[in-house]
Amino acid sequence: MTVTFTFDRMNLPFRTDFSLGGAHCLLATNSHNVLQQAVPWQSSPADSAAATFHMEIIEDSSLGSGPNKTTHFRGMRHLVFAMIEPGSFVTYDLLRREVRGVLSSEAARDAAFWKGKFLPITLGVLGTTLGVAPVHCACLVRNSDGLLITGVSGSGKSTLTAALASRGFTVVSDDWTYLSQKNESLVAEGLSAPIKLLPDTSRFFPELQKSIPRKTLNGEIAYEIEPGRFHRSAAISSCKPKLTIFLERTTLPGTRFLPSQPEDVRHYFESNAERLPEELSSAKTSRSEIINRLSEYPSWLLRTGDDPHKTAEAIEQFLSEAKYGV
Repeated sequence: MTVTFTFDRMNLPFRTDFSLGGAHCLLATNSHNVLQQAVPWQSSPADSAAATFHMEIIEDSSLGSGPNKTTHFRGMRHLVFAMIEPGSFVTYDLLRREVRGVLSSEAARDAAFWKGKFLPITLGVLGTTLGVAPVHCACLVRNSDGLLITGVSGSGKSTLTAALASRGFTVVSDDWTYLSQKNESLVAEGLSAPIKLLPDTSRFFPELQKSIPRKTLNGEIAYEIEPGRFHRSAAISSCKPKLTIFLERTTLPGTRFLPSQPEDVRHYFESNAERLPEELSSAKTSRSEIINRLSEYPSWLLRTGDDPHKTAEAIEQFLSEAKYGV
């Protein structure tokens, strides 16, 4: 049996708009549940200069009744198709800046699905076409200035983020940060997603022993912990980044800070960026301009063989001694 959904605006009577990671979304839906999910993202006024994309969502109560499957994607030039559990199908048109999806009722009413899956996927796929550069790094704030922490997968970014949060750093994002240029300044934004920590990190954070690790979007089993668990008021939505730290694990004890060069920063973020089709050349240029701007800021390679709490302490001391505003 084949089911066809027609995205006729007459069948999507509910309308709203909200801000998302430096972009502006116009939402149309048939669902009060979906409409409610936009409320947390309406807390700040819309940026009139932000690029706009359209989202049309149908809630269908017949979906999501089968066994859960792994979330997966398929791409065809400027089109991306995503099956997102539980029981939802979404298409992304990068050229037209459009999102069209059919969500199960379970997904439509689940705030964790929106915050931890659907919205991060949406901004990750569409962001570059909206003047937003998604970069794989954590972002934290100390004294109103932003610190980006990046590194290869498995280097311990999330664990270090949690350790810094426990020392009073404010968390903007744990896994993906969204950079844009506003009024000639770089702005880093997050989506208030929880910090993901692998089960073995509970030895560093005894408070995790009362939590249950679960399967995350990429299939890993991990704890998903709100930053406020480590320090009260430990999350905000945006900041101005001032410094980048590249995290590298070693087997030798201690920490060492080595200066990085602008070309190293550019190469790292460009080489880790998603490939874009030829028809999106202007989006690629915009992303490169943001990365070039980021490369002008101070950056350091941090080699550490210490546990996350000692490494966090070393970062705090380094920032103080170097007289960074972070």
